Amino acid sequence: MTELWIAIILGVIEGVTEFLPISSTGHLLLAARWMDGWADLTSTFWVRFVVFIQIGAIAAVVVYFRDRLRNLLAGRRIAETGDSPMFAPDAGVQLPDPIRWHPILLILIATVPVLIAGFLLHNVVEQYLETPKVIATALIIGGVLMIAIELLRPKPRTQTVEDITLGQAIFVGCVQILAAVFPGTSRSAATIMGGLVAGLSRPAAAEFSFFLAIPAMCAACGYALLKMLRSGGGLTMQQVLLLVVGTLVSFLVAFVVIAVFMRLIRKYSFIPFAIYRIILGCVVLWLLRNVS
Repeated sequence: MTELWIAIILGVIEGVTEFLPISSTGHLLLAARWMDGWADLTSTFWVRFVVFIQIGAIAAVVVYFRDRLRNLLAGRRIAETGDSPMFAPDAGVQLPDPIRWHPILLILIATVPVLIAGFLLHNVVEQYLETPKVIATALIIGGVLMIAIELLRPKPRTQTVEDITLGQAIFVGCVQILAAVFPGTSRSAATIMGGLVAGLSRPAAAEFSFFLAIPAMCAACGYALLKMLRSGGGLTMQQVLLLVVGTLVSFLVAFVVIAVFMRLIRKYSFIPFAIYRIILGCVVLWLLRNVS
């Protein structure tokens, strides 16, 4: 298998899994380990490649939600713009909040905990926790928790991102730390499930999760790019081509996945994703049963 095909495959995996609650990091790390016979995917370039192509997924969020983001930045609510929600909200009543915070400010506040945790624990996670067994275990535990939350979650009281409170935003931001510390947890799963526990409707939790991804993933990609530049030696033309192809593929695939995902959760819960996580985790542990 050529390196170009490896770049395309990793780009597809990134695009499909980044915003689904099934762990993009877990899938990419597992794929990298089992494709290691075709290329040295543990080399510095490929390790950074896996992080760098997240730029494509970020771009997909910005492009897909461009109108929503423009309205949020302007402080306009859905009702004020004449837009209609993408899908019917969950049944529930929004409780009045004496202080209404700007959604963009809440997104930035909710991003702070994961940035601090990522900065302090990055080396520990990279050295000790990015292993197939840890990833598989996180997939299984996360799947079980997702099912429990879907069955036991409180009645939603916040229907839109514009109505999220400061407490809800901080709670979701702190839950996001789990994804930074334990590969296989899934940033998307942590933030969406955290949103449901905090009383957000599925639409609000999903949108807030997507919007939280923008600053968090930009920070991760920027850090990876900085490390690539500081490592010296620069990039060859072939490596630049691989980065461009992987990023473009992740953008195109992620855009389609976001569109489909936002429509699926109109009618379905997140339980199918939870079942997939549990099955995948069990399969990985079974394959590793004889590995010390």
